[in-house]
Amino acid sequence: MNFGAAFSLVLRMAICAAISFAGGYMILSALFARKITGREAFLLTSGLLVLSFVCVSMALRGGPGIILLLLAVAGAALVFRLLAWAAERRITKGIVEEEIAKYQHAMEVDPKNTAAHSLLADTYRGLGQLESAIEEYQTALSLDSSLRQERYWLERLRREVEHGGQKELLCPRCGTPRPQGAGECQECGRIYSVWEVRRHAFEVMPPGRQAAVAGAAVGAMSVLLAIIVLAPGTMKLMGIMVVLLVPAAVFILTARAGGG
Repeated sequence: MNFGAAFSLVLRMAICAAISFAGGYMILSALFARKITGREAFLLTSGLLVLSFVCVSMALRGGPGIILLLLAVAGAALVFRLLAWAAERRITKGIVEEEIAKYQHAMEVDPKNTAAHSLLADTYRGLGQLESAIEEYQTALSLDSSLRQERYWLERLRREVEHGGQKELLCPRCGTPRPQGAGECQECGRIYSVWEVRRHAFEVMPPGRQAAVAGAAVGAMSVLLAIIVLAPGTMKLMGIMVVLLVPAAVFILTARAGGG
């Protein structure tokens, strides 16, 4: 493969990665903004990865994979926007208030109406009233402990409320806040793992930055996977080396928790 062909191939892969990043950012922004559930985000991200794989394979053969990927992501973005616009119109028309009144009436008639508590919690979550949503999710789970989706949102909203008022990483053993840069707990001596520090740093990021970081990972992963499976020998080897060396480099660079 000559330099021109190699440069063209790398450029096509970079464009596919950028489009995949945009799609991942859109999906994860909706997740972190509580507009979709974790299950919906997983299904959408899985679909994006499959689509990226197919489009990269087409681009490697000189086909219109880039155009197809761009149209799919742009179309999905338009659908997201239309759905958000429709939701905003429903709120401005007072439908949400009617729904809240309906669910509250159902609970007055039957205090053990699990569905009413769950739907009311979803409504409060959509309005950003996290404390009220948590209370209703707790009630729903007290009536039916097998509710998986409600448990997911309860745990997530609890974390959001906790991190909204407390930015420091707390020691899992004794609950003491971690001083900036400390590698171990000042109270009980427990060593902070790299995973704990990095996870906490991600959780306290603004939602937009969380989506950007995770979206970049989605875009890179989709293209790397396609390169490893489909690319010619040299590019395939480079893709495998990136997959193996990048995690090792990240681990080495962050091996000391005191650096975060």
